[in-house]
Amino acid sequence: LYGSLINTVTRGARLGKFYLRSAATNVGKSRAMIADCCNIACDEIYDIEQGKWIPNGTKEPSIYVMTEQVFSEVQTMMWSFLSGVPEDHILTNKYAPGEVERINHARAVIENSPLYLKQLHDFSLKDIENVVKLAVRKYSVRYFFLDYIHSSMKILSEVSSRASVKGLREDNVLFMISVRLKDLATEHGIFIMSSTQLNGDYQN
Repeated sequence: LYGSLINTVTRGARLGKFYLRSAATNVGKSRAMIADCCNIACDEIYDIEQGKWIPNGTKEPSIYVMTEQVFSEVQTMMWSFLSGVPEDHILTNKYAPGEVERINHARAVIENSPLYLKQLHDFSLKDIENVVKLAVRKYSVRYFFLDYIHSSMKILSEVSSRASVKGLREDNVLFMISVRLKDLATEHGIFIMSSTQLNGDYQN
C-alpha cells in the first residue's frame, strides 16, 4: 500500500484479505484508494524530492471499480498521483515547466500497466461477485479496489430477499456487503479493499 505507516499497521495488501476504510465525507477516501491501486499496478512513480522517475517494484494486476465516479475523474487523479503534478494544474490546463512531460509519462506508465477500470453504478452483491470473477479469470487480477460501498434500491432489495428480512438498517446492509467481500477475497485468494462513509454522528 502507499505509505510506510499504513504498511506497518496492516503488513501491506495481503492476498486473501479484505480491508475496509471508513471516514467522513470529503477527506480523500477515493484518492487514497487510487494511490494504493496505482502504487501496486505501476512500476514507476515520480519522486518530487529527487526530481526524477524511480522504479516502484513489480506490476501487479489490479482493478479499480468506480461506484460513483466517471472515468475522466479517476484518470486525472491517477495521472496526478503518479506524476506528482497537482490535479488542479491538469483540470485548469495551467502547467509549470516540465509538468506536461511528466503527465504524458504517467499516462504511458498506466497504459503499459495491468491496471483496469470498471464502472459499477447502482450495484448489487451479484454484480460485485460477477466483476470479481471476471477480473480474476480474464485479467488475472489479484488486487481489487471497490471505491465505496453504500446502499441503493437494487442492493436493499437483494439483501432483504437474501436475509428474508425487511427494513434492515443501513449499517446492517453495509455489514452484509463487507462480509461477502471478505468471503470473495478468501475464495479467490485476492486482496480486496473498499470504504464506507461515516454518518454525521461519528465525532460522538
